[in-house]
Amino acid sequence: MNLFVYGTLMGGAPQGALLVGLERRAASLRGRLYDLPAGYPALAALREEGDGPVHGELVLGLDEGRLGLLDRYEGVDEGLYRRVERDVDLGLRRLRAWVYVMEHPLRRGGRLVTDGRWRGVRRR
Repeated sequence: MNLFVYGTLMGGAPQGALLVGLERRAASLRGRLYDLPAGYPALAALREEGDGPVHGELVLGLDEGRLGLLDRYEGVDEGLYRRVERDVDLGLRRLRAWVYVMEHPLRRGGRLVTDGRWRGVRRR
């Protein structure tokens, strides 16, 4: 299984070690990325006309066990995020991958990240 990550699970990010030993490739998908006051990003669940690229990494070769661990980390059972399949762009080709999305990140105080790169967001 493949997973698109765009924030704290990226290589070198605070929780990137949860995906240690797996292959990562630069990738993007269409959507809207938000920076939340809690210090992590959220990809909006609903795609709208005019959504821009969200940049991140495609992580290849996840197994069910690690995916279950990530569901717990992302608060899927509590309704914080949900895991959905989306098309991910690798430049010359596209792949389907899981990605964690959030319903209504604006209601949680999210600010739109206009360039789609969460690492570039300055902490408040």
